[in-house]
Amino acid sequence: MDYYNLDENNNAVPCTLIEWGVMYQTEEGNDRRRVAEDWIDGYHISTVFLGMDHGFYPGQIHLFETMIFGQGNGDGYQNRCETWKEDEEMHEKAVQWVKDGCKDE
Repeated sequence: MDYYNLDENNNAVPCTLIEWGVMYQTEEGNDRRRVAEDWIDGYHISTVFLGMDHGFYPGQIHLFETMIFGQGNGDGYQNRCETWKEDEEMHEKAVQWVKDGCKDE
């Protein structure tokens, strides 16, 4: 398993398990992991840095995750990506999807 922390520019950098764990032990570390968060029409849209690679296939790195929690069609939405920038974009797409009524085209 590979572990990562964020540098001052929000780039993922490899770290040890202990360094990764420190990030989760403090409120500051947990705040640092949050990329974005919105509440819209009863849905909670949460986008975070996982710090652990959740990619399942070779060449695929997933360190960030956007999820939607709530009632109805949007609950359980999940998407993952590799970089903070991609995750910011992914969050905005999730926000727009909720605003559009959680409908796939």
